Amino acid sequence: MISNLESYKVFYYVARAGSVTGAAAELAISQPAVSQAIKQLEHQLGISLFRRAAKGVVLTGEGQLLFEYVERGYE
Repeated sequence: MISNLESYKVFYYVARAGSVTGAAAELAISQPAVSQAIKQLEHQLGISLFRRAAKGVVLTGEGQLLFEYVERGYE
């Protein structure tokens, strides 16, 4: 099981890559593990962080706001 802090890390990489597959490759974990971490984080927060599209994912308004906070932690 991925910890809450790890979920934020996964979220950060998915947002940067714009793709679950790309984030999985960067993090060296499976694509289903990335999808599960995002689903778990969205459930915990009670919001949708990404809009799924044919060519990846796009941050929602709430997702963009969260990304700005998480990105500061990585800088």
